[in-house]
Amino acid sequence: MKRFVQQYRKELGLCRQRFEALDLTQEKGYLFKFTTFSANLQNVLPEIPREKHEALFQELLLQQIYTTFDQQFITANDLIKVTGPAKEIMAKQKVNIYCTFHLGSYRLLTSYLYRNGVNCALMIGSRAYQEQGASIMDTIQRLQQKHNLTNTFRLLDAEQTSSTLQVLRELRAGTSLIIYLDGLTSTTGINRKEDKELQVRLGQQQVWARKGVGFLSHISQVPIVPVFSYRNKDLSNVLAFEEPIDASNFPDREDYCQHSLQSVYNHFSIYLKKYPAQWEGWTYIHSFLDAQQLEQVTTVPSYQAKNSRRVAFNQERYAICDLDEAPILFDRRLYVTYEITPDLRDFLLQLSSIASPEDVLGSDMYQDLLSKQIIA
Repeated sequence: MKRFVQQYRKELGLCRQRFEALDLTQEKGYLFKFTTFSANLQNVLPEIPREKHEALFQELLLQQIYTTFDQQFITANDLIKVTGPAKEIMAKQKVNIYCTFHLGSYRLLTSYLYRNGVNCALMIGSRAYQEQGASIMDTIQRLQQKHNLTNTFRLLDAEQTSSTLQVLRELRAGTSLIIYLDGLTSTTGINRKEDKELQVRLGQQQVWARKGVGFLSHISQVPIVPVFSYRNKDLSNVLAFEEPIDASNFPDREDYCQHSLQSVYNHFSIYLKKYPAQWEGWTYIHSFLDAQQLEQVTTVPSYQAKNSRRVAFNQERYAICDLDEAPILFDRRLYVTYEITPDLRDFLLQLSSIASPEDVLGSDMYQDLLSKQIIA
C-alpha cells in the first residue's frame, strides 16, 4: 500500500508541475470566470479577504485536475480515508440516500460505496449524464473487474420526468441513492421560484435548493446520510460521513424537507469554510442565489453629498473585464453585465485622478453612474 501512496503522490506532483507551467491569465475566458468566482465567494463568504480570491481560484482549477486524475487512477479508491459513522452505516447494509456536494474529489463517494458492496443509483443532471455518463460507467466496470463485484449500479438522469417514480422503485428494491445537492444547475435560476424548491442558508446568502431529496426520504422513510469529500494537505482523500437524518419523527413532509436540507447545508458550511478552494460550485452558485436578497441595497448617498468630494470607480461592487468583442462592466452583486466603450473603461480606471468628472461625462451620465453605484 505504501508503494501505491508514493506513486499516487508522485503522479499528483506531476499534475501540479504541468499546471504551474501554464500562464492561466492568458487562457481564454480566465478573467470572466475568475470574476464570477470572486463575486460568489464575496457574496457567500465575505469573511475571506478579496486579495486571497485569485489564489483560491487557481487552487480550485488544480483541484479539478486532481479530481479527474482520481477517476482515472483506479487505485485511488483504495487509498480513501473515512471519518464519522461510515463503518457502522456500511455494516448495517441498509438503504440510504447519500447526499453530497462537488467538494474535494467528489466522485470517490460513488466508488467507495460500490466498492463496499452497496447497490447504488447515482442521480445526476442531464448535462452530466450526457458528458460524464460513459466515464462513470467505465469506472464502475473497472471496479467490478478488479474486485469481482456483483452488486448493482444504475445511472439516473434527474431531469427526466419519470425519475422520481424510478428512484422510489429503486429505494424500495434495496438500492441506495447518491445525489449531489449542488449539481442540478439547469433546474433553477436567479429569477425562478418553483414549488419544487425551498430556501436554505449558506454562508451569508439564502440559496434555492431542490426539496426532492427530502420528499423521497419522507415518502420512502429512507434516511439521508450527508457525506463530504475533501483533500488533506498531504494529498490524501477523505470522505466524511455524518449521522443519518431520520424522517420518522416528522409527520409533516414540508417540515422535514426544510429540516433535512438545512441540516445537510449546515454540515456542508463547516467543510466549505475549511476547504473553500475545493468546491466546484463556486463557478455556478449564483444560479441558486435568492434574487430578492441580492437586490437589497444600502442607501445610495445623494448627488449633493457625492458632489462634495472626489469620486472613484467602485471596485468593491464592479469589475471590468476585457473580452475579445468589447470591455464589459460586471456587477459583482447582481451578476449583471454591461457592455461599455473603451473610452468609458479608461475613464473609470483613471477616475480618481480626474478633478471634475461630471464636466467630462455630462450630468446625465454622471448621475446614472452614481445611481448604479458604479462610481462612489
